[in-house]
Amino acid sequence: MKRKMLVTLLCVSLTAGMLAGCGSAGQEAPAAPVEEAAEEAPAEEEPAQETPAEEAPAAETYNIGYCNQQMKEDFFITVESAIYTAATNAGYEYNLAITDRDSTKMVTSIETLVTKGADIIVDFNCLPEQGAAAGEKLAAEGIPMLSVDSDYGEGVYFFGVNNYDAGTQLGKSLETFVDDRFGGEVDFVVALWDSQAGDVVKMRCEGATDEIQEKYGLSDDQVVWLDSMADDTKTQSMTRDWLDAHPEAEHIVFVGQNDDRGYAINQAVIAADRVANCLIGSHNADPSSVENLQKNMDDPTATAWVTTMAYNSFLYGEQIVAYVADIMAGGAEMQRYAEISPLTTENVNDYIAERDEVQANFIEH
Repeated sequence: MKRKMLVTLLCVSLTAGMLAGCGSAGQEAPAAPVEEAAEEAPAEEEPAQETPAEEAPAAETYNIGYCNQQMKEDFFITVESAIYTAATNAGYEYNLAITDRDSTKMVTSIETLVTKGADIIVDFNCLPEQGAAAGEKLAAEGIPMLSVDSDYGEGVYFFGVNNYDAGTQLGKSLETFVDDRFGGEVDFVVALWDSQAGDVVKMRCEGATDEIQEKYGLSDDQVVWLDSMADDTKTQSMTRDWLDAHPEAEHIVFVGQNDDRGYAINQAVIAADRVANCLIGSHNADPSSVENLQKNMDDPTATAWVTTMAYNSFLYGEQIVAYVADIMAGGAEMQRYAEISPLTTENVNDYIAERDEVQANFIEH
């Protein structure tokens, strides 16, 4: 009995041990030690999308109708090339009409330019009466007009020189030669002008004659006016006739409305063998006057044609096209003046260097 109990106890103990040995297999395995989570790298921020820059407003473009009186004299050729270059560089449309300074052609040319879409008419005919009428007609169509070197009156914009001031400066330049060569004596001042250009352009001669008359105390009889009618041959013959009629005059100052008049006067003075008795001043600094100054740099007394007013025609285009932009934008002044300066043998080379540099960039057309 005892033995039976002992066996039973042993069996129970064995069973318990076996249960203990197998029991861990039935339990969940202990969880693996939890590693500290590494700090999460911050999520890459998406680059902020740039706000698209506002596009600059497209530059205004305009159609410039340029009505030019001729393409024979250098001043008009240079101004036209300068305007074309400046308009092209600005991205503007440009149309040209040439009138031969005929009032009828001027009217039809402007009409043609308008049919080609001109936003503004730039006119260089120097015909004040016809220009005023054209300006009034264009204004009724909402098209502004800009005149060059000739004032067309109320309602028409003007670009060019202050003619009277230009004349005054020319007079002062001539006075330096009067004092140096003539000992401050003047017998006559003779002005050759073009009546067709109008009273405003005439002022470039009046400024000079007034300046000289006042400084040297001349009477009105000593101031002579000859109407050349814009004719070179007539200018030369009129000058020669006047010189031949005044053989006793030893101190004569000639004033030419432009260098074409100056050139013709100079030819007459040379032909009459009166270089020592004459001084000539004119306007525009065209090649004829500039070359004459260069040629006589070594001996300035060898020429009577001693000075010309430089209007810097090679800069007209840049200034005119800038003025056009201001006019079209609204609020521009009605008159804008070009910068000018007198040329003599002393500063002509500096002028040539600047002129050549600008003209080298003109666009051929």
